[in-house]
Amino acid sequence: MRAVTAAEMRRIEEDVIASGVTVEELMQRAGRAVANHVGDILGGQIAQRRILVLAGPGKNGGDGLIAARILRQRGASVSLLCPIERGDGDPLLAESEAAGCSIIPDVGSGLAAALSGADVVVDALLGTGHSRAIEGPILSALDAVRGTAVRSTIVAVDLPSGLDSDSGEVDPATIAADFTVALGSVKLGCLTTTGAQYSGAIRVADIGLGTYTTNASGIAQLTIGAVQELLPQRDAVSHKGTFGHSLIVGGSEAYRGAPALAALAAARAGSGTVAIAAPDSITASLASSAPEATYIPLTSHPQTGLTGAGAVSQLMAALQTKAPDAFCLGPGLGRSVGTDSFADVLLRELPEDTSALLDADALNRLAEKPDWWTTLHGPIVITPHPGEMARLCRMLVAEVQQNRFEIAETKAREWGVTVVLKGAYTVVASPDEQPAICPLAMPALASGGTGDALAGIITGFLAQGLTTSAAARAGVYVHGTAAALAAQDNGNMTSGLSASDLIEKIPAAMAFIGQGEGPVPPLFA
Repeated sequence: MRAVTAAEMRRIEEDVIASGVTVEELMQRAGRAVANHVGDILGGQIAQRRILVLAGPGKNGGDGLIAARILRQRGASVSLLCPIERGDGDPLLAESEAAGCSIIPDVGSGLAAALSGADVVVDALLGTGHSRAIEGPILSALDAVRGTAVRSTIVAVDLPSGLDSDSGEVDPATIAADFTVALGSVKLGCLTTTGAQYSGAIRVADIGLGTYTTNASGIAQLTIGAVQELLPQRDAVSHKGTFGHSLIVGGSEAYRGAPALAALAAARAGSGTVAIAAPDSITASLASSAPEATYIPLTSHPQTGLTGAGAVSQLMAALQTKAPDAFCLGPGLGRSVGTDSFADVLLRELPEDTSALLDADALNRLAEKPDWWTTLHGPIVITPHPGEMARLCRMLVAEVQQNRFEIAETKAREWGVTVVLKGAYTVVASPDEQPAICPLAMPALASGGTGDALAGIITGFLAQGLTTSAAARAGVYVHGTAAALAAQDNGNMTSGLSASDLIEKIPAAMAFIGQGEGPVPPLFA
């Protein structure tokens, strides 16, 4: 599965048509797929449900007309508005009317009445080919939907009308959808920061384009099948040493829980053993939070934090007994003179063959150094949120968010590290691979500690021998799946999710993916 631009989608469609599939057949497939997804959104209860379809003048509108006819044939009460006439004798409109759809003559009182009782409004006004500002009757129709007091479920066909399929920029008239039925492939603009806010839960409709969507088209999306192949294998004849040793280095007086969350996540992800190296002033409290971990207390000072090179020497001495297979620096680390010095020395002294993940204040410290990437060695994963990425890149957060995919890909190659650029539709980029988007996005993940959980999951996979790219890709997908499972259990997909809830669901998420059951609905189905 890949996310494509408008030009890439046109090329794919041209290849399909050249193979002998007609435009009319593609539209029939698309309309049927939209109708099927509307039915799924309604829980399969279509009969007597009130559906309003807004159909534009182009192929997107044609898809909507076909969906309207099929939904009426399945028992729904369907109203249909074409704000711009589709021309005399349009067969799709005639078929919809013959099936019993109620045709609304114009943007007026008829539309207001249809909106007042609609369970679902299907937005099939404008597709990928639209580039001008929305005006005229289409603008009036969208304004009417926005202004109605009754809240219907909005389902966009391919993408919300007015959303740019490449950049994700939106027209002022664009209405945010609850669901977007992406036809064949997700359009790249729907996965940008702005686009994600307007696209809602994206459902991909298979309309027979998969054979033509080659690896050269668009940006890869992580799928359950691809991640299934990445997950570490677990032989029956094994022991805790078989599955690696993770070391989490972090914590401070202000952020005591962060390293514990990362350690618990690493253990839940399958790391055989986990150790936490933290300031000696907080290790006792950490032990009650993560009793399965072992601990390396590091000398610290209330004002200056960890004691720089001295704390590194303590850590290295402890690691003579048990060296880690993977190392995570940053969760809850904090910033102080001594702690910054500790991070500097530790990164220099790490064995070159030890996989490392850098997060949070470890990244903020690196960002203060010119050409910081030249000081790193060994296999490295960095997990910045947009603000940390902006500091690492010496640019504004808005610049990062406007071009997440290209920036992640470019910087991964320049820096020689695997980049996990967090946020809605997290991007994973490695120096020698095409970037990939994790299609699992949910507002409930905007909660303290969930980033520590992600760092722990990836570290746990690194400890089990996965490459930085494989660990990062599997980690973000498992993280999103665990969040969705926890949120479903809580009955709230938008808020109330704690990092502890997520961590508890990591084994279930891995089992879910291992069984190949498909993406977690309703996030991206």
